[in-house]
Amino acid sequence: MITEQKYYIGNCNKVIIRCHACKKDRAIKVEDLKFKQHVIKVVCPCLHSFVINLEFRQSYRKQLNISGSYRKIHESIEQEKPCTVRNISLGGLGITITNDSTIRVDDELIVSFRLGTLQQHKIDATCQVRHIDSGTNIGGMFTRSKIDENSKTVTLFLQ
Repeated sequence: MITEQKYYIGNCNKVIIRCHACKKDRAIKVEDLKFKQHVIKVVCPCLHSFVINLEFRQSYRKQLNISGSYRKIHESIEQEKPCTVRNISLGGLGITITNDSTIRVDDELIVSFRLGTLQQHKIDATCQVRHIDSGTNIGGMFTRSKIDENSKTVTLFLQ
C-alpha cells in the first residue's frame, strides 16, 4: 500500500523519514533534490513503499482564512483596502486581494488583521512583496517588528 507523508526541510537539508509499517527512522540528505523532484517514492528495507512530499522552506506555513486590510507603507490608514490573510510563517505571510494593479514585487505593505479566539490581538505586519500570483495572491516577507504591550497590538517587522 502506498501512503503519502509530508516533510518540511529547513536549512539543514536533511530529513528523517519514518516508515509507518516497521516504525524505523532513516536520515537522508536532500540538498540534491532542492531544485528538482519534491515528491519521491520510498521503498523501505521492510519492503513497505510510500510517497514523501518534501517542502523546502525556512519555516512552517500555517494556513489561515482571516479578514484583514492592507496598504502601501507610504499610504495613510484611510487608504487601506480589504484582504484575506491566507497563511503565515515565521518569515512572512500570504494574502489574497482584489485585483490591485498598483502592487509590485519589492513594494512594502502594512497588513492588518486580528488574531485570537476573541480577536483581541491586532497585528500590523510590515512585509516586502516577494511574489504575486494571478494578480491577487501576494506572498510577503516580514521586514521589521514592534510590540505595544499596552494596547495589545503586535506589529511585525521581522528581518
